[in-house]
Amino acid sequence: MPDIQCLPSHVADLIAAGEVVERPASVAKELLENAIDAGATSVKVNFRDGGKDLIQIVDDGCGMSPIDARMAFDRHATSKITSVDDIYALNTFGFRGEALASIAAVAHVTCTTRTKADQSGIKVQNNGGTIESIEEAACPEGTTFVVRDLFFNTPVRLKFLKKPVTEAGYVSDLMMRLILSRPDVSFRYISQGKTLYHSAGDGKLSSAVFSIYGREMLRSMHEVDGHQAGLILKGFVGVGESGRGSRNHQSFFINGRYMKSSILSAAVEAACRERVLSGKYPTCVLHLTMPYDTVDVNVHPNKLEVRFQNEAAVAEAVEAIVADALAD
Repeated sequence: MPDIQCLPSHVADLIAAGEVVERPASVAKELLENAIDAGATSVKVNFRDGGKDLIQIVDDGCGMSPIDARMAFDRHATSKITSVDDIYALNTFGFRGEALASIAAVAHVTCTTRTKADQSGIKVQNNGGTIESIEEAACPEGTTFVVRDLFFNTPVRLKFLKKPVTEAGYVSDLMMRLILSRPDVSFRYISQGKTLYHSAGDGKLSSAVFSIYGREMLRSMHEVDGHQAGLILKGFVGVGESGRGSRNHQSFFINGRYMKSSILSAAVEAACRERVLSGKYPTCVLHLTMPYDTVDVNVHPNKLEVRFQNEAAVAEAVEAIVADALAD
């Protein structure tokens, strides 16, 4: 057996990046969640070549001070939590402090940012995990991230990416979920110079659903609004002709965070039994609001999986509320 030794920092960074940054959509997800945590009300996403060539995220959030902009690239540097107890009462999307360091480790990243209190902004250039330059820059309040040449230093990872149109499709799905999760934020998604999604950001879930599915789909869906077992459930459910051939159009959000849950899918499908055609699944956009300490979002680094304190009670409540909405 060889002797045990500590890995060089750049090797450790590349390994960690593999868990957080799987593809261009992973980069967009992490940066978009940071923009939302920064209080942005308007976010623009610009993609080129499926994200391999360019990923640009522009937000009008609070921005970062020069010191914070530099520190943001350090691993485990975060403004979201201060102690382990905060993990069990999270009200932000990000909290691990790994995303930006992981992205910078496998790409060329430029961050331009300015706070309201600063007269000028700061521009940080990070290439492959090494900060090359920090300089003053003229920019509006908020933050702009430009990610280029993703996986330039890990060519094996690059080979596993799909065609640009497929990778862009993953980003489209991400944007759909974000628009439905945050109706109070105006999102614009541009791919290859063409605007694919643009939400109003007026705070109405119906407006967000309209921007994704269109007027006719919105009209055919049933509104859900109820509470039971300590949770509040609001949103829309589509049955009948609104059913789809897969569960890809079932969107669940817990305290504003998109999640995947077979438990909730089963509950909705049980409530919609005999209301959809054979081989079809109900569509839904459902927001669950419940105490932060009754759900654990720290299950996996991608933060798509959650663990409920009382899964049976949650499933029963969701099924009952949806069934009542359809009965009405």
